[in-house]
Amino acid sequence: MDVFYKIKDWLLSKLSKIEFSQEPLHLLLAVVTGIFAAFGAVLFYKMIVLVEELLFRAPAGLMGVANLIDLQGWRRFLVIPLIPAIGGLVVGWITIKLAADVKGEGVPMVIDGVAKKGGILSPVVGAKQLITSAISIGSGGAGGREGPSIAIGGTAGSIVGQLFRLNEEQTKSLVGCGAAAGLAAVFNAPIGGALFAMEVVLGNLNMQSFSPIIISSVFGTFLSRSILGNKPIFQIPTFSLRSGWELLFYVALGIFAGFVGIYFVRFFYATEEFFEHRKFPVKSHIWKPALGGLIVGVIGIFYPGVFGYTYQAVSQSLYSRDSFLLLAGMLLFKPIATSVTLGSGGAGGTLAPSLFIGAMAGGVFGTIVNFVVPHLAAPPGAYALIGMAAVTSATVQAPLSSAILVFEMTANYQAILPILIAVVMATYISRKYMAGSIYTVRLKLRGEVLDVYGRDVNILRAISVRDVMKPQITAASESTRLIDLLEMIPESRTSVFPVIKHDGTLSGTISYGDIRQALGDASIKDILDVLVVKDILNPTKFSVKENQDLSTAMKQMLDAGVPSIPVVRDGEQLAGMLYLNDASQAYEKKLLMDEVIAK
Repeated sequence: MDVFYKIKDWLLSKLSKIEFSQEPLHLLLAVVTGIFAAFGAVLFYKMIVLVEELLFRAPAGLMGVANLIDLQGWRRFLVIPLIPAIGGLVVGWITIKLAADVKGEGVPMVIDGVAKKGGILSPVVGAKQLITSAISIGSGGAGGREGPSIAIGGTAGSIVGQLFRLNEEQTKSLVGCGAAAGLAAVFNAPIGGALFAMEVVLGNLNMQSFSPIIISSVFGTFLSRSILGNKPIFQIPTFSLRSGWELLFYVALGIFAGFVGIYFVRFFYATEEFFEHRKFPVKSHIWKPALGGLIVGVIGIFYPGVFGYTYQAVSQSLYSRDSFLLLAGMLLFKPIATSVTLGSGGAGGTLAPSLFIGAMAGGVFGTIVNFVVPHLAAPPGAYALIGMAAVTSATVQAPLSSAILVFEMTANYQAILPILIAVVMATYISRKYMAGSIYTVRLKLRGEVLDVYGRDVNILRAISVRDVMKPQITAASESTRLIDLLEMIPESRTSVFPVIKHDGTLSGTISYGDIRQALGDASIKDILDVLVVKDILNPTKFSVKENQDLSTAMKQMLDAGVPSIPVVRDGEQLAGMLYLNDASQAYEKKLLMDEVIAK
């Protein structure tokens, strides 16, 4: 390990002489992470193709067809269900013997690692995720390959961060870099991958992580294109709006997509709950994925498009080549197939299935609209395209990354307005009727609730404001002259001053912005000597009580957009100030101590 630290010191000594907008080593390691993540994604793709070749194509010659999917009659009913079942059996064996901690979707594992473990992810778990997911998807399982690619990329970033002993925030950032590069390599969408990593994996969009994540995503995409070719994962037809009235149809599509996303997520976790608690025969953990594969195989007899290794059904719907009944059937059965695959113990992701389900939902909706008002509506394929973004946004509750991801696949600016309208409506419906995304619901079911910044709410709730606040503060009274308040600024550590009445109760707050605005008013300059704080006081009394917890306090600071907040006792008596930095440090200390105790 010492060799890595020597490399780090050498790089720092050389790169410190170069002017960068951010810490140079971090940017360089973001490039390295992107390359490793892309290699992992490409390797994963090749493994899926290999498994599919061994199970679907290689034996097909013995039966006189190019692919076992082409079998007809009794042989189709006999052979097709067995292939995913065999894949599920192998995955079940690997899970029991080698990878008991690996099953289902990989993205929640990465989110949890960022939120609770400082970005520390196990390389063993990442490797096992790659193997089990490749077998599950290649054998016909209905999961997607983006979830494992994100997990593999995030693990690569975590390993790089640990090798170079980066601090916690930088390690988390590299996890986001790897996740972005892995997703970008899969979908050939660098901006969408970067936004997804920030919006979903890291839980916030901030400029500190933006540059390294973008750089990592770009390098990951470049490497993927160099090996796999520069072509979109879905073939997209030309998109155009027939009329302005059609935007109303896309509003309705967004609402419909929101409920489709809710159906998918709820069925997904109901299926997982069924397989988790249902009493199965002996060695159930081995046979559960096999049973799930068998169910998916039966569905695949009639709807082979649900198999995870192919996206041909999506391309068909985008070009309006599928009938209404076929679209409706796949809209109904793809959520079932994906839920059964992952819920039974198989492996794979849910983002690509969300895109698939969205294409089917949009195709169904577009077919109906074309039947009712053919002269106003674009072809059903256009609605399939918008539906992809809308349903994905509903399931992952990330409207920006979902919109950009699909927009990058189209390279058609005319699609952006319908996409944005649909994802906003779909996300609104999803958030109104569902507590969390398809990723965070799993964590919530385990008793782990994350806030918008990826922090564990249960840990925040265990910390009292009283234990973190600063009782010695700089406060102003309503009668304090503004000119005297200006002299207090150098001695204060806050940009928000609490203002108290004569009896010590909180009257309001005054910020640097309030002071700057007052000083900029020409009419006030003449009365500056007599102007008092009460005259420019912000009457909004945002505050927290000292017996509340940090979860409540930090949410109020976030809503108010301030780095500190007054703390009051009963009767609105000012007790102190709570600073965001202090609250964050208290959270990290509690998180670390809980980990130490657990070990």
